Amino acid sequence: MTAGVVILTLSVVSGLSCSGRSDEVKSISIFLMPSPAARAIQSFIPAFELATGTKVHVTETPWGNAHQKLLLASQQGAGVYDVAQFDNYFLATYGAADVMTPLDDYLSDSVAYDIDDFSEGQKEYGKYKGKTLGLTLSTEPMIQWYRTDIYDKLGLKPATTWEEYKANAIAVQESGLGDGVLLGWGPRVTWWWMTLVWSFGGHLYNDRLVPTLDTPEVVEATTYLKELTAYGPEGGLSTDGDGVTNKFLSQDIGSMIQYSGYYAMTLDASNNRYAGLIGTAPMPMGSVDVTHLAGWNIGIPSDSKQKDLAWQFLEYVLGKENAKAYLLSGASAVGRISITEDPELLTEQPYLRHLNIPKSSRIEPYPQIRVWPEFEKAITDVLARILAGTVEVREGLETLQANVIPILAQERQQ
Repeated sequence: MTAGVVILTLSVVSGLSCSGRSDEVKSISIFLMPSPAARAIQSFIPAFELATGTKVHVTETPWGNAHQKLLLASQQGAGVYDVAQFDNYFLATYGAADVMTPLDDYLSDSVAYDIDDFSEGQKEYGKYKGKTLGLTLSTEPMIQWYRTDIYDKLGLKPATTWEEYKANAIAVQESGLGDGVLLGWGPRVTWWWMTLVWSFGGHLYNDRLVPTLDTPEVVEATTYLKELTAYGPEGGLSTDGDGVTNKFLSQDIGSMIQYSGYYAMTLDASNNRYAGLIGTAPMPMGSVDVTHLAGWNIGIPSDSKQKDLAWQFLEYVLGKENAKAYLLSGASAVGRISITEDPELLTEQPYLRHLNIPKSSRIEPYPQIRVWPEFEKAITDVLARILAGTVEVREGLETLQANVIPILAQERQQ
């Protein structure tokens, strides 16, 4: 796999124009967060520097501090960073504060990037109020993961509905072959709860930014989430993010719902006890066909003094010709059509077909509101009590509804 990356990368470099070199050393500064995407990006830097005569400086900052750091740097207007990775979680905050440069003019002129290699829904992922502020750095829909050996022994098939999903969990649990199911019921429970709310036909708020968290649909989704805890492994109520995937890959668990971006962890034999026994399928469907989509973005800060050179770097690393090399370098996949329909890649990583989101599915990213961090904390606080059984579902949601009214009022006033 490593050799394939080298060959692909060098083939692209050989076609990259080196015209315009001079004795003056060009440079750009890149702001990244530790992640598979960041490691993949850095693997392309030596070849880019060689081909363009550009020096690339890298700053890495952990997720917890990175977004505030980038916001403050942008507000100072000193042009500290020319390329910046960010979580779609902060797209609205950055858009409202004019942190990132709109990229639409670059995209419309770029044959190398080829924005038409993405589905219409995915073209919207990095947009704020109609302007593209970030390219897709990873495409991570929620999908269904299951143990093929356990399912085969019990004659089960991946669920197409949430009723089937629960029935499969019960069947695995009662068989004694393992725990039935695993979701992230812990500190990042909102990832899974939002997914269920949307899939069951609910919404977090309406068009007027009034919360809608005590509706029958939200009650049903939350009740379902709580019911699944009965079929989860010991310690399941504290798992989140990496912990969910690590537990699924190291214990006997029938199925989990998780972002597809974690699939790279299954390729690491030291981390996956069940290599070759992990199947994937689309997320079960509720009353609404919804795809909850997450993933990194990357773009050009508004105060960059090297915007054209920054775009050249982004076009090189994330352009269509280098898309396969980017994936094989260990990054979570970018859902280009040329990637999701590549026969060779699908043989090795069959989950990629689930990144080709059908037109029938409504894509739901993180809520594009600036107060989302406060909103999410309010949700997490109440759901922790609901899942622990210290408050009933309906009572907890009524409390949540009341708690987020003033939070969303702040959003309307901004």
